[in-house]
Amino acid sequence: MKSIILSHYSLFPIPYSLTLAINIIELAENFLDEFVLILKIFIEAVAVFIIAFAVLKALAQMWRRRKNNQLFAQEGRIRLDLGISLVLALEFLLAADIVGTAISPTWSDIGRLAAIAGIRTFLNFFLEKEVKELEEKNNLNR
Repeated sequence: MKSIILSHYSLFPIPYSLTLAINIIELAENFLDEFVLILKIFIEAVAVFIIAFAVLKALAQMWRRRKNNQLFAQEGRIRLDLGISLVLALEFLLAADIVGTAISPTWSDIGRLAAIAGIRTFLNFFLEKEVKELEEKNNLNR
């Protein structure tokens, strides 16, 4: 949080209207910082819920197939659904990181975002590649 300290004992008196304008700007900056933080947390929570739901769904499907002694039948469909969900969650996490550095980022923030974006893009590329291969494999098996 940024703050400007205005001294009442300065050599040059500061007009009240300027002090009021500075305070309004500070208030707006603080509000925007808080809003961005809440938005970032919300987007990250959405990503976590997507992952949790996908994992629970995959476990339920595996459990049903295990009970029917068909655990390895159509194993690719479970992996495909899970992979699609993970790709979507990675996109949300990347969006949350971008939102987090949208308001007056430092060079350190930009560097960290670049590293995170690079890693997540790398993971996303290979997940999407595997998802496409699984989709093609499932289409051939039908």
